[in-house]
Formats: sequence, structure tokens, C-alpha cells
Amino acid sequence: MTEARGWPDDWGERKKGKDCDLCALIAAPTPSLIFVGEFADAFLQERTVLFGYCVVVWKGAHVAEPSELSDLDAAGYWREVVAVGRAIESVFAPKKINYLTLGNGTPHLHTHVVPRFADDPAAGGPIAWNDMFGERISDEELARQMEALRAAMHEIDTV
Repeated sequence: MTEARGWPDDWGERKKGKDCDLCALIAAPTPSLIFVGEFADAFLQERTVLFGYCVVVWKGAHVAEPSELSDLDAAGYWREVVAVGRAIESVFAPKKINYLTLGNGTPHLHTHVVPRFADDPAAGGPIAWNDMFGERISDEELARQMEALRAAMHEIDTV
């Protein structure tokens, strides 16, 4: 059965920050936080088949679109997104990294930094959203990935 699509009746209010989950995440980060930047924070995904998959979340005043940022804020945000991508590359050596700035479900500026591997579910092509996710990574593996990514982020100059 196909799920019906459409914009919620309160979409305009959500785009302005009403009940924003990502604003709440920035205010009270989860243990999966791997990077605290000037413009964004990065969180490691815990339920994925693509090791190193992170979400970078804008941490200034709520915006839904990158076009709402000043030039200075946009440059800072993208510099930090790229730094997370570089850390993922150095730790996991993926074949490719996909940068997904969507916001269709949660209209708060954020970018999924998705490593793609030779043996991933759609190697060499676009990956379906649901194919990126799986069981929660074990605590040991999660700790290993977080430690490695944090160390790599420390080594990367985002200035």
C-alpha cells in the first residue's frame, strides 16, 4: 500500500520553527554528537547500514532553507558540512559521499552526509531512503565510529 503524500496543514508554521525536532536536538544534543561547530553540529546515525552516515544540523536561529542564510552563515555552514564529509572519508574510505539537503519531513536546515560503499544496497546508483537504514548499530561499533569520527574532526581545520 502506498502512503498518501501531501504537505501538512501546518507546514507554514513548521517552516517557521513550530515544534521543531532539530531545534530541540541542538538545544539538548544526544550522545551521538560527533562535532560541535560554530554554525552546525553533526550527529552520527545509529540505525544505518552505511557506517559513518551523519546528519549535520544548522544551529543558528531556525531556518528551513539554505537560501535563508546570510552569505557568511551559508559559507560557515557548508564549510562545516564539508569538514564532516572529509572526516567520514578519512575514517571509512567510501567510494562516494552523497550530500542530501532535503527538509521535506523536518523543515529545519540539515544535511545528510551519506557515505556510499562498493557493497551498499545500491552501489553505483541512487539509494532508496529506506535502504539506508537498518538495525541499531551495536554499542561497541557505535562507540568505535564516534571515537574515530571525533578524532578525525579534531584533525580537520574548519576555519
